[in-house]
Amino acid sequence: MDPFSNTIEDLYSTYKPHLFSIAYRMLGSRADAEDMVQDLFISIYDYLNDNITNIKSYLSKMMVNRCLNELKSARKQRISYVGNWLPEPTVQLIEDSPLEIIERQESISYGFLILMDKLTPLERAVFILKEVLAYEHGEIGEILNKSEVNCRKIFSRVKKKIDLSSVKHDVQSTYLLEKNELVTRFIAAISNGQIQSLVEMLTEDVILIADGGGKVSAATHPISNRARVLDILRALSINRFPESKAQLIEVNNQPGILLTKEGIPTGVICFEWDALATSIQRIYIIVNPDKITALIL
Repeated sequence: MDPFSNTIEDLYSTYKPHLFSIAYRMLGSRADAEDMVQDLFISIYDYLNDNITNIKSYLSKMMVNRCLNELKSARKQRISYVGNWLPEPTVQLIEDSPLEIIERQESISYGFLILMDKLTPLERAVFILKEVLAYEHGEIGEILNKSEVNCRKIFSRVKKKIDLSSVKHDVQSTYLLEKNELVTRFIAAISNGQIQSLVEMLTEDVILIADGGGKVSAATHPISNRARVLDILRALSINRFPESKAQLIEVNNQPGILLTKEGIPTGVICFEWDALATSIQRIYIIVNPDKITALIL
């Protein structure tokens, strides 16, 4: 019997959630993150030895470096991507069982994934290890084969790039009831063609970003200001309803919308809110089939 088989199974059950959280934050794709975790444990047999003193840090280092390599390849592919690229959402029906509540509280916000896409792969790795996983700069340096001073400089650069106060990656939902009510009103408006009723729900400088991946018709550039966004939503309402159905769901721990046609998922809509959750600042529409067909509901 293989002496390492039980060890690898134990490592997988213990560290899979941790490693998946790193990969999903780094890559912005659930499918790629799942593949990355599977590939790591398939190959880990050759790397196990008695000299490993901190298995969690060792596995984290393997995962981060694999993600960095993947991002280098993904960035090249992104050059030929048609239109806007948006992260792959995590969606689930709104349920209230204890297990699902725990899972929702541990999920990663969509806004966090959007922010991560503004960073270089190395900046992303340093930020996630420091801000999300609470590693010290010295530990980060060991994982990334960088000096502690260098890691501090990279993290300082990240803080200038993005507003850390807006990063709510693992914080429980606030104003949840208010957001649910507003999203329900949004669903009624696009389903019934009453787009003008959304005027007060959108900020004046609202931005809509759609991702069709060149496979489904979608705006190829961000749409800015309320009037232009309302025109896009009006077109969405006319083109997709009444054949489609819009349903309130959770998208990365926040209220969002699932679009289906004959029971098959065709799109996801999620939002970024103002500080008091009274108005929508950003609308993200994901209709690229590659990011929709594998949704777990």
